[in-house]
Amino acid sequence: METTNRKTGRTQRAFGLLILILTFSAATALAQEASVIYLEGEPELRASGGATEWLDFGTVLTPGDSVVTGRNDFVELEQGAASTIRVNPDTVFTIREVEENGRRRQVMSNSTGSVGYRFNRLAGRDEPRIGTTSVVAGIRGTEVVVYAGANGSSLFLVESGLVDVTSAGQTVSLAQDEGVEVPASGPPGDVFEWVGQELDFSTWNAQKLDEYLANPVAGVQSLMTQLDEFIEGTQEYRELYQEIKTEYDAKYETFVELEDGEEKDALREELQQIGNRQRTQVLNYRYYALSGLSLRRYVLGKMYIELTTRYILDKDNATYQGFIAEYERFLAAYNDGIVPRLVEADI
Repeated sequence: METTNRKTGRTQRAFGLLILILTFSAATALAQEASVIYLEGEPELRASGGATEWLDFGTVLTPGDSVVTGRNDFVELEQGAASTIRVNPDTVFTIREVEENGRRRQVMSNSTGSVGYRFNRLAGRDEPRIGTTSVVAGIRGTEVVVYAGANGSSLFLVESGLVDVTSAGQTVSLAQDEGVEVPASGPPGDVFEWVGQELDFSTWNAQKLDEYLANPVAGVQSLMTQLDEFIEGTQEYRELYQEIKTEYDAKYETFVELEDGEEKDALREELQQIGNRQRTQVLNYRYYALSGLSLRRYVLGKMYIELTTRYILDKDNATYQGFIAEYERFLAAYNDGIVPRLVEADI
């Protein structure tokens, strides 16, 4: 999904590489803070500044925060009367912000595990965003469950409304009680019907893990395709940031040399506007960088642990050596394209 900036001629993504675009006719559900209204077990809050603490009733999540649940944990979040979010066991759920078409939007995503969303109130112009690491969908409805598998694949189950799922340039449409599975960096599969109880995520995820173990080299290669998209997005918005910074610095030099008066006041206002554009691009390239971090930490990291444990006494195995070669190729690209855009608190 791409758009072209008319002023610069620059091709820009509409954050369609990994997000679900909820195309309600009007919605402001995600403009509100998410607060904990119920929890089980000992789920953690990983704050944007890097600190980790236990979640508690009434805890408020802000952009950059993550909820991390273990095997016996469950968290329910609420955004006023607008929406309810169910963070299921063994899940990493994160709230971030991006800028799109001059407007800031929240993006809520699960890099692993499963999250259910229910949108109760539709009003205003802002479209909410939810996502996984590898797929885009347009949603016209109120309830959907999003699963992120151990191998980077995704699964969408529609409880009500209509959903258009797009990945790798192909789109399928889902209605109520329909679902679709999407492999990492691949097109959507066949639409299937599901009726009754919610899918058992642990069973589905175990199947995805088995698929990965059957061909770990292909598994890492599919994640590499996703990483390349994150790196490209990071570089694109970083370059735009640098262009705006150069413009700001040049005008600031003129500003400090001017005497007080109308001309300086006008330039001060222009500098404020340029500064806002500059901060927006930081927000954007950080969004892609943090997405790359999640892919590395929560998907590839688990793959690595699984393989090294399985082949701990057989490190010369051809399958394991093939995996390690792809793993190191991934790390090299990650260290070059993502790490320079992270800060110490991220890591």
